[in-house]
Amino acid sequence: MTVASHKADEHAEERELARERALDVLRRCMAPLGFKGSAFEGGYPQVWARDAGISALGALVTGDPELSVCTRASLSTLGEHQTDLGMIHLNVDTRTGSVTTENAGAVDANLWFIVAHDAYRQASGDLDFTRAAWPRLERAALWLRYQDMNACGLLEVPEAADWADLYSVRYNVLYDNVLYVGALRALANMAAALGANGAEHEARADDLARKINLLLWLDRPWDPHAFAAQLEELKALRLEWYLLYQNTATLTEKPYYLAWAGFREFGHTFDAFGNGLAILLGVADEPRRERILTHARAVGADDPYPIKAFYPPIYPGERDWREYYRSRELNLPFQYHNGGIWPFLGGFYVAALVHAGHIDRAERQLSLLIEANRRGQHGEWEFNEWLHGLSGRPMGHPQQAWSAALLLYALDAVERGEPAFFGAWRRPAIAAATVGT
Repeated sequence: MTVASHKADEHAEERELARERALDVLRRCMAPLGFKGSAFEGGYPQVWARDAGISALGALVTGDPELSVCTRASLSTLGEHQTDLGMIHLNVDTRTGSVTTENAGAVDANLWFIVAHDAYRQASGDLDFTRAAWPRLERAALWLRYQDMNACGLLEVPEAADWADLYSVRYNVLYDNVLYVGALRALANMAAALGANGAEHEARADDLARKINLLLWLDRPWDPHAFAAQLEELKALRLEWYLLYQNTATLTEKPYYLAWAGFREFGHTFDAFGNGLAILLGVADEPRRERILTHARAVGADDPYPIKAFYPPIYPGERDWREYYRSRELNLPFQYHNGGIWPFLGGFYVAALVHAGHIDRAERQLSLLIEANRRGQHGEWEFNEWLHGLSGRPMGHPQQAWSAALLLYALDAVERGEPAFFGAWRRPAIAAATVGT
């Protein structure tokens, strides 16, 4: 046996072991009401809308019937607790069947509820379930439209009202709006599968993608004519405040989408989730995609493991520092959302690399992702919630459903050569006509 073939065999064995361990964790997260956030006794016993929606991606690519049934149960549980106005609650406790009131709500609960329904439809072909859920999906979509408070076409999101619930993103948030593009296209797909007209959802998704590129992508080199034209387009949408009132020198060297834009201010940090979804959903065209992935590698956002949630960290005294970051010492620099490493995000990152054709990088990052999930505070294969951004030490709750599921999803993406599901939610990238690339 050659050295190369020996290494290949070791590589394959490592992946198969990782797959087995991930499946074990995900199965232990199964409950009659759906996927718990964590199998750990002191962790998250609820069906979380975002966690369950994200976990569905990894569960469904396995083809395991029990995991598919649990995905369906998660969606049914969340749908049964939908409010009259269409909001999907953040979570439902698997022990009591009741909504947990600790967290008030989150915009991305509705988004993942919609996206996961279409992933389930794609994987199972179960149109009866989609048809029965359709009234709930329409109400969920209408609730999202009401989150556009100035009729600009983008969602306006309060601080800490999505997955980054201890972080100071706000107003026109990249992550929520990019995911909204995917949710609208998922709705269009489901409508078509049911024999209805999804053209309105498709048109809204295309318009939203164009506006994300117009508002949150800033090109270089500096071109005053393009900048003036961009301002005019933003002004027509009543979205020019943050750009018009900032020193333009700080806004010309961003090789990634801004994390958010608000009233006369914007987010400086690199949002791995929002930028990764922009790649997977085709909001980013090829030049933007390459700059995003080059930046992530160049600044070490994917080191020591994939990938830091927001980078660089925010420090005390900076504009976006919040004193609540000190709660339980949780969100200090390089921890939790503030520069911490989240393995489930690493799964999306590997998938984005695969979609971009960076197979060697994807293979390397997949190995690092396997190692991150292998690490533990008390033993191997803890599939932790998050790790310290510098040391790589696990610091969150173990046995996380989405950490296990997105490792399965990343393994599948590398093996099939393209991430599952996202192809159906992707259209040709919409570039802002006045902004060059």
